Amino acid sequence: MKKSLESLSIISLGLVLGACSVQETGHYSPDEIVANAVEQNNDIQGYYMKVDFEVYKGQELIDDSTMEQWMDNEGNRTKVISATADGEVTMSLNDGKKVIFYSDSQEAAYEMDAPELSSEWTGQNQREQIEITLEETRKTHDIELIGDEELNGFDTFHIKAVPKEKNSLRGVEEYWVTKEHWMIVQSITESDDIKVNYKVTELEVNPSFDDQTFTLDLPEGVEIKPFEEMNPAEEVTLEDAAAIYGQPILTITDGGYELVRIEQFRMENFDRTEISQEYQKDGFSQLILSSFETPEEEGLPIGFGKEEEIELRGTTAIYTEEVITNLIWDEAGLRYSLLVQNPDLTKEDVIKIAENLEFVE
Repeated sequence: MKKSLESLSIISLGLVLGACSVQETGHYSPDEIVANAVEQNNDIQGYYMKVDFEVYKGQELIDDSTMEQWMDNEGNRTKVISATADGEVTMSLNDGKKVIFYSDSQEAAYEMDAPELSSEWTGQNQREQIEITLEETRKTHDIELIGDEELNGFDTFHIKAVPKEKNSLRGVEEYWVTKEHWMIVQSITESDDIKVNYKVTELEVNPSFDDQTFTLDLPEGVEIKPFEEMNPAEEVTLEDAAAIYGQPILTITDGGYELVRIEQFRMENFDRTEISQEYQKDGFSQLILSSFETPEEEGLPIGFGKEEEIELRGTTAIYTEEVITNLIWDEAGLRYSLLVQNPDLTKEDVIKIAENLEFVE
């Protein structure tokens, strides 16, 4: 069940895209269709959609879930309710004043003040997420227009994206984009042996919302607590961190970087403990080295932006850049992430720092 919830938190996103005049579509190449799909459309003040997700590992169905989303772009309000096939439910709400998150695997809901812009951690700013995805698709894939297709009552363009390079982490991808509002209503994406099917089953653009739309109907007895209590951080020492895992832990020993904070996060949702080490130089944040128990499922997660497999410390690592710069690898039963905070650090710098990490007990 935890695996299903984790999948939902990563892939449960509505794909709202920009628009252009339908009468002009005949002049577009496949690449231009994708380009237009990431332009903002001021005519979309809001929407309601219902989405089905299926995630396969090889031939095995590992996640089967649904998501409903209500979005009010003018009021910067959004609500998402997701449910797995096992009946586990998660809810999140941004009513423009407060952000509330609830999962029925927890005993409470958690809230924080709503940021001025849509909060990235909630997964609510869907346009930005899909913009990044499609912009990266144009860089790494050859785009082919399969043709016009009617899909689940929508008139769509069917687009296929094939990787330009062999052994790409992102495999073949297909998108069905509506002609009327330039919204993705179906996609099929593949990476290694993972395939994700995304399908919009209901869609209403610019609906009327009432006073109850952007509220959550929480189960009786659920208390709303401050967000800081959801996964409270506790400051620890390197020795404490090693004791938590029952084994030595990697750390940066380069004297040019100052270790300013070590925090422990107990993430009950994913049944793991994460240790975060923050490093500064001259008073400015440079790197965050995080670790947690290596998940049981095989394979490293796909990064954001340009991804590259590299050999590091006797194993295979994934280096990502453009969206975030990060280096991820598994070693001695732990998954490490070296997140770059200083944009002046080069790929070579990051790899050198990682190669020189040392264990402490």
